[in-house]
Amino acid sequence: MMLQASPGHVLAVGGQLDLRGWDPASRPTLSLYGQWELYPYQLLTVGPENAGAQNEGAEIVNVPGLWRAHVSNGKGSPFGYGSYRLRIQVEPDSTRSYSIRVPVISTSSALFVNGQLLAQSGRPAETRETYTAGAVPYSASFTTDRNVIDIVFQVANYDDSFISGIRQSVQFGTEAAIDRSYWFSVGTQLSVCLILLMHAVYSLILYAWGARQKALLYFSALTICAIVTILIDDDRILPAWFPVSFEWTLKLYYLSFLGVAVFLLHYVKQLLPPFPILRAAGSYSILCGLYALLVLFLPGRTLSHGYLLHIAFVAIPFFVLPVLLVLAIRRGVPDIVYLALGATAINLNLVWGIIKNVGSVELGYYPFDMLAAFTVFALYWFKRYFRISAQTAKQAEQLQAADKLKDEFLMNTSHELRNPLHSILNIAQTVLESNARYETERIDTNMKLLIDVGKRMSYMLNDLTDLTRLKENRIRLHPVRLRVQTVASGVLDMVRFMTEGKPVRLVNNVPNSLPPVLADENRLIQILFNLLHNAVKFTNVGQIRIDAWAQDGKMHIRISDTGIGIDKGMQKRIFTAYEQGDADASSSITGLGLGLTISRRLVELHAGTLTVESAPNRGSAFTFSIPLFDPSGLPADRPSAQEVVSVVTETAATAATADDPESAVQLKPADEPNPAEAHFPGFSIDAAEDRPRILAIDDDPVNLHVLAGVLSRGRYDIATVTSGPKALALLDSNVWDLIITDVMMPGMSGYEVARIVRSRFSHSELPILLLTARSRPEDIEAGFRSGANDYITKPVDALELRSRVRALTEVTRTARERIRMEAAWLQAQIQPHFLFNTLNSVAALSEIDTGRMQTLLVVFGNYLRASFDFRNSDRVVPLHKELELVRAYLFIEKERFESRIQVVWEVNENLVLQVPPLSIQPLVENAVRHGVLKRARGGTVQIRVAEETDYAEITVQDDGIGMDEQTMSALLSQVQAGSRNGVGLANTNRRLMQLYGEGLRIESAADQGTVVTFRVKK
Repeated sequence: MMLQASPGHVLAVGGQLDLRGWDPASRPTLSLYGQWELYPYQLLTVGPENAGAQNEGAEIVNVPGLWRAHVSNGKGSPFGYGSYRLRIQVEPDSTRSYSIRVPVISTSSALFVNGQLLAQSGRPAETRETYTAGAVPYSASFTTDRNVIDIVFQVANYDDSFISGIRQSVQFGTEAAIDRSYWFSVGTQLSVCLILLMHAVYSLILYAWGARQKALLYFSALTICAIVTILIDDDRILPAWFPVSFEWTLKLYYLSFLGVAVFLLHYVKQLLPPFPILRAAGSYSILCGLYALLVLFLPGRTLSHGYLLHIAFVAIPFFVLPVLLVLAIRRGVPDIVYLALGATAINLNLVWGIIKNVGSVELGYYPFDMLAAFTVFALYWFKRYFRISAQTAKQAEQLQAADKLKDEFLMNTSHELRNPLHSILNIAQTVLESNARYETERIDTNMKLLIDVGKRMSYMLNDLTDLTRLKENRIRLHPVRLRVQTVASGVLDMVRFMTEGKPVRLVNNVPNSLPPVLADENRLIQILFNLLHNAVKFTNVGQIRIDAWAQDGKMHIRISDTGIGIDKGMQKRIFTAYEQGDADASSSITGLGLGLTISRRLVELHAGTLTVESAPNRGSAFTFSIPLFDPSGLPADRPSAQEVVSVVTETAATAATADDPESAVQLKPADEPNPAEAHFPGFSIDAAEDRPRILAIDDDPVNLHVLAGVLSRGRYDIATVTSGPKALALLDSNVWDLIITDVMMPGMSGYEVARIVRSRFSHSELPILLLTARSRPEDIEAGFRSGANDYITKPVDALELRSRVRALTEVTRTARERIRMEAAWLQAQIQPHFLFNTLNSVAALSEIDTGRMQTLLVVFGNYLRASFDFRNSDRVVPLHKELELVRAYLFIEKERFESRIQVVWEVNENLVLQVPPLSIQPLVENAVRHGVLKRARGGTVQIRVAEETDYAEITVQDDGIGMDEQTMSALLSQVQAGSRNGVGLANTNRRLMQLYGEGLRIESAADQGTVVTFRVKK
């Protein structure tokens, strides 16, 4: 009986197969599947005489299948020997020639038909010592006139620990059909080998001809290994046609597949971007090399025990490469899809080979996947060749154009540098040859122009340097959390001076509610500065505006202007280096045309884009994007904000202690009561000691902690605030020796804070130290233009910061001391006519009234003693001390002028108050001499001390001739430096400003008298 499974397959049952109805014309070859008889531990030879007999000890097994469970007594070992038997019933026909194609049987087999040995591979035997391994497929042909064909396979295995028995189907058919099938399979394999050999040869030729690319060598080695795998697999052409032993066949099998894996990995690695995982390719190759040495020197039986290890080594690249190729495709690597298709085809070939070798599916040699793999690999090389050829042609054109541009660039650059250089030379020559040596104003103008021209040259050279670094990819970003409002405000202040003389308004329209961004602060400032600088250059009237909004995980920033605009043609070239716009539209504009090019490259480094919208005479709008700050994207081990503050503070303390072991950093604890906190958050000073007082301004609390940690140390009193308005509110709350302010702050930048402070205090009265992340000339110039004394670049070095702070606070203290000494000196310089007049009054009274004379002499002595008192150089003195001098002065003047001077006192004699020395007396003297005595009839001087809750108000009022607005304005300035009284009032005003943040208030009008008032804090 014959059971059909599918066309070409026949199933045996119990070692019997009925082919009496078989038609060789329709199915010339059959695959013998099903149940065969297996005789473990027996090597049968069944002759024709007992072809139908059933021998003892037979077991029914499936073929194809492994015999582990049958020859190892349940131990699962593949080692042993035995015989497979199948009886086939056929129609007797002595003229028909049959053929059997025997697959690879591990690891030796012999074919007997009707008791006759027809063919064998190796020599089966009952012991390992007497058997010979030889796992090579073979064919055998025969004829018979019997109706039963008794087929016996003697099988023995003592070497292969993984596969044993008959694991592939046996082919049965006519001799012509079996031969035709065999030679078709062999011919296909040889054809594929020939094609692959051609690929290997041309790869080596290309490498030898000068294309020294390692990928060509790896590709050639990969191809050769693939050829070897074909020759030792399937029909095993190499050991079948040449005397290659089983052991070396096994070793070649292991080495060839290992070579395919290693060389495929390195071949693709040469063509892929540098993925991090590919760094392990070298280690993988070293391990494979060590494994290959083991394969060469270990016996075959030992190697078979490591078959799973072999599979692991070979499989690694086939799992890794598809993932990498997909990533490369997503990155847009050109033509990488060919490599992905080739790797996929090789993977499919490997999968089908595994399936076929374990006998799961009957499959002949399948060449298409291997041909497809190396075909697409070849297509990749051809595609790459054509692409490189096209790129070479294009680059040749670009080089020719670049050569032309180079000449134009050299001419343009030499022109741009020669003009300012000649200007410098001409200005310097003019100054040198000038005969007007005392025309300082003209010389100053020329020197300022000289500096401006030199800065222009510096800006050009900086742009050239940045462009070169960008081309060489030498610029590395240091992204941090930033607020666009802060940076925009600071950059607008940097370019504000460029709009002087132009009816152009700068508008900052960046909302305060926007989230922070992740960007390099220096480079973001550079981008905004270049775009704003460009807008100012091309805008003669109107406004320049900054807008910003968040969308799709990015911050979009737009700089728009009402300038001359850009046409469509120029918009395509505007981001190209050295483009300067149309000569007609920008004939007065100078520069190298690098700002927009550098800005676009810096934006792209931030994973953003820079675009332009413009039309002639309608202005321009440049919009760029940068990523928003994403806290969830931070590493898991990133420290918290509190930890950052702690670490920074400890670092600052360590640095301070190292510089001065006797004093360590001592920060006021956060929970320590602070009297000033109720009115001014962050205010932290100790007024008990006369230490320099520093006002620190920064929108980042971490930076404030650093400053406090570096500068407190018991030497300074530090108040920290987080915005410019808060700092200005604190300005009048105390006497400050130094302001340290960050430049880039939201709302009000450090430049604006410096300008406001400088409008009230001179450079020596209240120095300003700027903290900036940039040290480019334009940044430094903007800082000094705003009124800063000095600047320091972030990150701050503790030693440098302390040195600069110490120098600036010493300047403040010296200036303040000079003003106090000036007041004492002025009082000590008693005018001669006052001395002579007083002495004349004494002499006159000696003849009229000796009692009054004696009193006047005593008072005059007190006046002189108070004028020369060393305590006049102190910061403050008791109120009664100052009033004693005033009373002595008024007594003397009243004795001289009698009824022309009337004095009204409104003073609480018990009031305890500290006032600056020589602060009331100059006011009273001014009221007497320049007020009431200017009238023939004289007048009244009123001295009033009004006590309030937190302060006392001191007023000196007279009904003299008064003064106009111009005189009042000049009175408190140093215009009247040659006048003792003018200097005295100006000195008093400056001292009051330094001590209390508020000077003298003067109210006066012609013929209406004068009121001078100042406040003293309790």
